Amino acid sequence: MINKKINRLLSSILGVALTIGITEMPVWANDSVQATSAYSTNTNLIEDKSYVVNKDNSVEQNGVNVRINKIVGTKHKLKVTVLVKSEKTLDETNNGNIMAQLTYGEENHGSERTSYDNIDKNTLKITFETNTRDDEEFAEKGQLRVDLVMQKYKVNVGIDADVDFTESFKNTIEKDISEKIPDSDSTLKKVEVSNLGTEITCLEPKIDFSNRENSIASRQSTMILKVGDKMYKTRHSGSHTSGKSKNDNMSTSTYEAEAVNYDMVNDQKDISIIPISCNMTWGEVENINKTFINNKGNKENNVNKETINNVTYEKSFEFSNGNKGEIYNIERNDNSIKVYCRGTSEKEGLMMASNIRMNYHIEKGKIDGSSYYDGNNNISFYKDSKNALGYVVEFNNVEKDKAVDLNLDYMIKQIDRYKVGEEIKISK
Repeated sequence: MINKKINRLLSSILGVALTIGITEMPVWANDSVQATSAYSTNTNLIEDKSYVVNKDNSVEQNGVNVRINKIVGTKHKLKVTVLVKSEKTLDETNNGNIMAQLTYGEENHGSERTSYDNIDKNTLKITFETNTRDDEEFAEKGQLRVDLVMQKYKVNVGIDADVDFTESFKNTIEKDISEKIPDSDSTLKKVEVSNLGTEITCLEPKIDFSNRENSIASRQSTMILKVGDKMYKTRHSGSHTSGKSKNDNMSTSTYEAEAVNYDMVNDQKDISIIPISCNMTWGEVENINKTFINNKGNKENNVNKETINNVTYEKSFEFSNGNKGEIYNIERNDNSIKVYCRGTSEKEGLMMASNIRMNYHIEKGKIDGSSYYDGNNNISFYKDSKNALGYVVEFNNVEKDKAVDLNLDYMIKQIDRYKVGEEIKISK
């Protein structure tokens, strides 16, 4: 039987009601797949209990436990997290050989984006993310299924969940807009806030692949979402064309701020978007990347880095126009780190604050999945009230006392190629 306490907990936290069923395929003989055997959580286990053990919303096979850890569904987005735990060390270099698939509903939406993160040597996190297209919506209720094949570990399982996203769908704010973005050929079309963050939709010129090298590198442009006094950098999450003749030269692109969810925005009056445009071409961007990679070894040997409170960083940052930015203070308190930075202008300070990244320190030459820090959900920045040109970048949910490295996106050295537009106010 499903553990009722777990079911109630998941439902209250995620706005999801679910029941779980398991499908397993017995261990391979000579690497050939055998016939399928199935059961649900309210039936008896299969006869041979040595390979698969039912643990509510998980299945265990050959010492590998697969569990649905989290399900979040909104009208247009679905995110499912699966944890894979092994008695033996998992091969981090073998993730590409894993076959994992998420399906949901009668239309059988496949997973558009699947990521693999090695939490530690025995734990792998698999994240499935999928979106609907245009005006389509996911069904409020339906059957969700995760299938996983790990041939190296003789694992072949499926987990079914009947989900109800009715409450989650209510936590949605949608705002249609038609606002030209200054200094670009792009138009802001829609803002949607849900339990999975905020998504900004724009109409922008398609990449001319026939002359890509001389086309504007649209991915270098971005948007900053401002909620109250705090700001969040969005990430480009995808683009597609509508197929309609009137938009033949345009594509629909989306930018996400995963940290800004419904609860943060619902009672907030001051919401705006700060567009940042870049006029570098793809050819210029690629040349800068090549130069950086070629000089990386020399830079790492010669750069003057400092370490405070187990935070290693480069104190000074030189722009191509000769101006310098700096990190002038570091504060670390339990599970948060605050980084204080400034340039010689408001623009430089903003560009620094929105492009500082962090990872957990690893020894050079070692492969270690535990270096990953989820910045998409945990970074915000705001003005330093005690410094006219200063910004404070706040990293939350940082492992206490663990050594970290700070880095700045070297592309913003070309500061004169970026332009910060006027704030676009968004009314709910």
